[in-house]
Amino acid sequence: MPLVSFCISTYKRPQILLNQLQLLIQQTYPDFEVVISDNDPDESAKIICGSLQDLRIKYFTNKENLGMIKSFNKSIQRANSDFIVMITDDDPLEINFLSEMVPLINEFPDKSLYCGFKRKNDDHNKIEIITPENFPSEVLHPEKNPSIFWSNCILRKSDIIKIGLIPDYGSPHLADHALLALCGAVSGAVIKNKIYSSHNLHENNYSRSNFDSYYKGCIGFYNLLSTDFKGHSNSKEIERTIKLHLKVWFISMSFSLRKYFYKLQDKKKLEEINDFSKKILELDFMKKSILKYKAKRIIFDIKALLGML
Repeated sequence: MPLVSFCISTYKRPQILLNQLQLLIQQTYPDFEVVISDNDPDESAKIICGSLQDLRIKYFTNKENLGMIKSFNKSIQRANSDFIVMITDDDPLEINFLSEMVPLINEFPDKSLYCGFKRKNDDHNKIEIITPENFPSEVLHPEKNPSIFWSNCILRKSDIIKIGLIPDYGSPHLADHALLALCGAVSGAVIKNKIYSSHNLHENNYSRSNFDSYYKGCIGFYNLLSTDFKGHSNSKEIERTIKLHLKVWFISMSFSLRKYFYKLQDKKKLEEINDFSKKILELDFMKKSILKYKAKRIIFDIKALLGML
């Protein structure tokens, strides 16, 4: 039985998946498997997986398109190891990730999460032990944790199962952040101040389409976490952190999308971004984001007018 399973969901992106698998099998710590959950009933990823001739790659097809979250959860259920790394088919991971993180499992064997995060104002490679009580507000606070990638984390499979797997509230947006917050609240985490992965932006990114899922994701994330942590000993701080996390996430992704489609001169997409942004800002828990959003919008429009985008 391998120590770690890389869990992937994929759908009709065989070349992107191939690039990811070619990188993953170069991990310098070899005791792992890669579990592929193919959402394409036509099995477009099967040939790719077989072509690498690596027995650590385990391919499974879903008989129908389950959607991203259900497919990711299938990959967890199919995994044979005690530890899980959730990873998309398109976000690259440094080949020394496991070699540097597995020693933390051996040194601190009772934690739910072993993470590589870029911690603000902390020394590079610094190791922190975060208690279950403090983990949700630590990991979600944008001033303490400027960026979150679940592919930078090793999660204990039994604790993922304990919280009910990856939450499915009708949108994949922020479900990864919710998973980490809930899982770390079980038995705490070890954080190393180093980042091992990043988002790979390309034309087929889910985030550049399916705009209705942003609104659903915002509501689902807030309702899930605010309810789950309501009786928590640190509930007031967590509630403030959830709202701040949503504020930073929403403004960042809204203007990133706006800049991308402005350069393409896609007026229809820009109108769609305006529409879902307006809907999100009308939510009670998002109203404190309005002033910052309006200020950013003024700056954006001035830059656009001056040709500075």
